[in-house]
Amino acid sequence: MKWSVFSHCRIAAFAGILCWILTFTPLDGLHAASRVGSLPGEGIRATSGTSREPFWAKHGRLTFGFEFGYGIENNIPRDISHIQMMVVEPQVGIIAWDSPRSRLPVERFEISSEGILGSAYHPGGYLVGNSLLFRFGLHPVGRLAPFIDAGSGPLYTTLNHGAKEITGNIQFLSQGGAGIQYFFKPQQALIFAYRYFHMSNGGLQEPNYGFNGSMVTVGFCWLGRPHQLLSAAAYRRPLRFLHLP
Repeated sequence: MKWSVFSHCRIAAFAGILCWILTFTPLDGLHAASRVGSLPGEGIRATSGTSREPFWAKHGRLTFGFEFGYGIENNIPRDISHIQMMVVEPQVGIIAWDSPRSRLPVERFEISSEGILGSAYHPGGYLVGNSLLFRFGLHPVGRLAPFIDAGSGPLYTTLNHGAKEITGNIQFLSQGGAGIQYFFKPQQALIFAYRYFHMSNGGLQEPNYGFNGSMVTVGFCWLGRPHQLLSAAAYRRPLRFLHLP
């Protein structure tokens, strides 16, 4: 299957449109379950005396993480070079939309920049690049937060020296998959995921065979801490720290 640059761009554009729709859906706002009430002090009173919140419930907008992955070429549509590779994927992102009371299957949407640093121990070579990754968080169950990933991006590789499926050093990696975040501490989670990916040069050079593969990853993510809510007294006297009457 030959993929052109426009094919990879269409995938990213479709994911972007879907993300825009989810981001601006008029559902509950960010952290609806923990937002401050309409009158000073209402939000603080609502949180007092309640049961312990799940580790994933409160967080800021920024996300950080990394994943280690093992990828292998499959036989769809062919397996010529038996490519096997190990990658490290550092991630930094932002939570663009979060609605714990959402009636949709998706309640959180993240946009991340994911680096790609890897080495193919068969047939040899390395790869360096970056992907724009969209993560759709599904409804959590206990400490488990399932998600769906989709993304695409360019990379530079020397796989073409030993793999007949790859032509040229500039390639594009499109991927999609699913996984689970296990929150063992507030805002901190282990990640276990599976991704199906396609790598080709997008028609920059011929022949453009490319190859498909599967990848399993394990990693860690950290959600930024939420902003602290002001006390009721702080709302009434916002300049108290200046010792003004």
